[in-house]
Amino acid sequence: SPDLVPDKIETADDPSGGLTIVVLREDHGQLLPLPGLTFKAANLPGFQLATTDLRGFARGMGCPSFQTSTMQMVAPLSEQYFKVSSGWRGAYQVTAQIPCRGIVKLYFKSDSNGGQALGIWQIAQKAKAKLAAEIGLGFWKNPINFSWPADGDYYMGGTVSLTRGDYWDVVGHEMGHAIYDLGGLGVFGGGQHKIDECYSDALALSEGWASFFSAWVSVDLRDPDAKFEYMVPRRAPLRFENIPSDVCLGVRNEWRVTGFFWDLNDLHEDGENSAVPFRTTWTALLQHGARDMNDVRNLLLKSGANPALLQTIWNLNFDAGK
Repeated sequence: SPDLVPDKIETADDPSGGLTIVVLREDHGQLLPLPGLTFKAANLPGFQLATTDLRGFARGMGCPSFQTSTMQMVAPLSEQYFKVSSGWRGAYQVTAQIPCRGIVKLYFKSDSNGGQALGIWQIAQKAKAKLAAEIGLGFWKNPINFSWPADGDYYMGGTVSLTRGDYWDVVGHEMGHAIYDLGGLGVFGGGQHKIDECYSDALALSEGWASFFSAWVSVDLRDPDAKFEYMVPRRAPLRFENIPSDVCLGVRNEWRVTGFFWDLNDLHEDGENSAVPFRTTWTALLQHGARDMNDVRNLLLKSGANPALLQTIWNLNFDAGK
């Protein structure tokens, strides 16, 4: 069903007499807010639209008491830059029958149907906010369609297909492919790829950058043991700050490409003290269609990167290993 029903609803009086909707999603024992959801009342055109803020709060005008005491609220998982859909059925929507006035909290579990769709929304909103603050959204010319549940995890032609919405690192990785495409950062590679092996230059670059993007969105840049939780179960947790020694060396391995981009941007010193902002890396690669990591290195040098520091990071990831 396109309707996402909360796993739990709590209500309380609001002294102001208005209506406040709070949307929260449980994740790893924490309740995280859901921003960017615009609620409207079905069959009640006079209701003032309300959009959840960074705290997950949306304040609106309650319905006239003489008409009804409750109303059906809906908030589509669709906005200018992306939507979360079930394919041909169109975008999902949060839906709940709630009181006309008061404080109403809508709770979603991380792995329920609603929680998984909103998990995708959560990552997409976080990524959009970080991109807007760092580089602006002028490059984002076409909306991304997140299709869930899908037959696999992959990106193709403007659509991100996902099997799980609660696997934050996988969601971020596949979104990373879409952003890579929108920014014209580099070419795509195809074919089978095992993350600890070497394959084509193009595949290593596109896959490695997508993982870096997922890390940049969700992982603390100061983390001394930065890692993914769900990506590649046979190697999980997937450490990219401390890459295992048995991983194939060289620029044709995506894991080491991720490590290179992470070391370039992160704030943890592990033989390097680089802290190049994301926007610097982005600007260097934007619409240049890099073919491999050697192209990336040359573009970074042309953009003004410190040659000695760049060589140190290169050696740590591709030659000596981490």
